[in-house]
Amino acid sequence: MIQSELYSRMENLSEVGKKLFVLKLEQSLKTKKTEVHDSSSKRLVAYVRGKEGFNEATLRTFLADHLPDFMIPSSIITIDEFPTLPNGKVDKKVLSNFKKKATGIPVKSVSALSETEIKLKGIWEEVLNTRPITVDDNFFEIGGDSIRSIQVIAKSRKMGAMVSPNQLFEHQTIAELAKSIDKKTNIEEKWEYIAAIRKGGMKKPLFCIHSGGGHVFFYGLLKDYLKEGRPIYAVQPSGLYRNEKIHMIVEEMTKDYLSAIREIQPHGPYNILVYCFSTSVGNEMSKLLEKAGEEINIIVMDTMASPWNATDNEAMKVRMLSFMKRIFMSPMKTIKMFIEDRIYLFEAVFVKFFGKDHQKELERLKANLRRMSVDYTWEKHQGKVSLILTKKPDEKFQEFIVESWKKYALGGVKIYPTKGNHTTLFKEPDIQYVAEKIDECIVD
Repeated sequence: MIQSELYSRMENLSEVGKKLFVLKLEQSLKTKKTEVHDSSSKRLVAYVRGKEGFNEATLRTFLADHLPDFMIPSSIITIDEFPTLPNGKVDKKVLSNFKKKATGIPVKSVSALSETEIKLKGIWEEVLNTRPITVDDNFFEIGGDSIRSIQVIAKSRKMGAMVSPNQLFEHQTIAELAKSIDKKTNIEEKWEYIAAIRKGGMKKPLFCIHSGGGHVFFYGLLKDYLKEGRPIYAVQPSGLYRNEKIHMIVEEMTKDYLSAIREIQPHGPYNILVYCFSTSVGNEMSKLLEKAGEEINIIVMDTMASPWNATDNEAMKVRMLSFMKRIFMSPMKTIKMFIEDRIYLFEAVFVKFFGKDHQKELERLKANLRRMSVDYTWEKHQGKVSLILTKKPDEKFQEFIVESWKKYALGGVKIYPTKGNHTTLFKEPDIQYVAEKIDECIVD
């Protein structure tokens, strides 16, 4: 019943000049997507008969405007005609046999694959729960996301293929990744805090510090939307894959991050993007670079200063009034967002008792980051802050976020309004608007 209704609904979505005829559900729509996944999770696949000039990226943007995240397909397969039954309905059984069309690149036979390629192929098929996967398939185009990236890295390392987040960012096919791994064989592994999202360009780099989620893959789309000529780097935490150092205080973490950043860019001005947890790292960087006589531009993504410590009477009053106003205006949406924002509390319990090794490692890292944020002591500095802010239902709460930064950034706070909400900033379609604001506030 759900599938039939969905087919009918999707047939009416034609504003981008294409028509989505069928959406095949391979998971129950009642199952909520969370940060906890396992290799048996199902994927949503869309089958499309597109007109000449069909563009998958445009369709994805359109779907993101009309559908909730869990209904957006992880894979879009173009077909010439839809198979039908004698009664005229879509033949779902035949449809499920369609695969992505070949790209023109010769497909290697299994016997021609290297040992590393065979290992990676098995891991990708297990994590993405799809078969077959070729060595030329792009991980992020066939359903790969932040959490699945962590699974791939963890499983690869367990099997002796020492994959790093940097490598998966730069080499997104099995063929490319296997070559990179084999080249690094017999080379002593050293944890690298910096992962290149986009290399090359003469402009000042943008450094994106990880959030409290413990990874940086969600920054990946920035390369497609920020103006050309600007290098983009993600700064990732250590300690996720057991063998690396785990930072215990923000001050120690910040020194290591700054050291890695200054190897790439010896002198300012530095453009440092921070989000959620990493606002504390940005504040500490401002203090350290001020002492070193360097200029820093902290780009804050929709987060108040000292977010984990905003528990005084004034903060609690503003938050409560904002929540009451939102629940009055849109009760179901507000409750849904309230639960989603706190899902990590339930995930922590679930992972503790039922999680797999890589899930437990990630949860351990996330818990440590939360503790570090709470323990960090905020201090004033002369630096400036560029605050990219989504519209809040309550103007007082909006003002409260701005004022929270004015307490610490004595160099001034400039506001850049953007579309979207706090959880969708780096997802399509909101990322296109967010990227424009980032471009505006970057200092060269």
